[in-house]
Amino acid sequence: MVAVPVIVRRQVRGVLYGALRDPLPMGERVFDAAVAAARDVEQSLVVRDEVQRLLSMTREPVNGRAGAWEEVREAYGELRALAPRIVDAGLRSELHAVCGRLAGAGGAPQQRGSHERRAVTLAPREVDVLACVAAGSTNAAAAERLGLRPETVKGYLRAAMRKLGAHTRLEAVVAARRAGLLP
Repeated sequence: MVAVPVIVRRQVRGVLYGALRDPLPMGERVFDAAVAAARDVEQSLVVRDEVQRLLSMTREPVNGRAGAWEEVREAYGELRALAPRIVDAGLRSELHAVCGRLAGAGGAPQQRGSHERRAVTLAPREVDVLACVAAGSTNAAAAERLGLRPETVKGYLRAAMRKLGAHTRLEAVVAARRAGLLP
């Protein structure tokens, strides 16, 4: 029999048990597999806790709090940066759905006037990079946060700016918010 604790932020949140019906010795491969499974559960719990914390921040009343939307935007950027590290595809898609809800929560103004803007579609990584830029990150900081190289961040940012018709980082962020891609 083998038991591996699931530890999240120095707190035991559960124990994974495994056993064999026959009295056979268990080798290193069994222990390694059990530890890997515990780490997967730990990662899922950390992500779930972080998502709940960030969502609870967005549900707080914003009356009288000038920086409330900046907190929402920062939480959105953190969620976008966290999503690619999720191994579980179902959980990752749920996280992207929450990000979509947050992006729409900004109340992107409907296009009014005689000219209507065309719909802009950005790749998920382009949105991730724009979320970091919107939070004030440099290319190097965005690269570190997203687990990319700075040159890759520049490439994603250039592609997003081209699709949005922007010439500067600020224009790209404003255009993405108007298009409802960022909160």
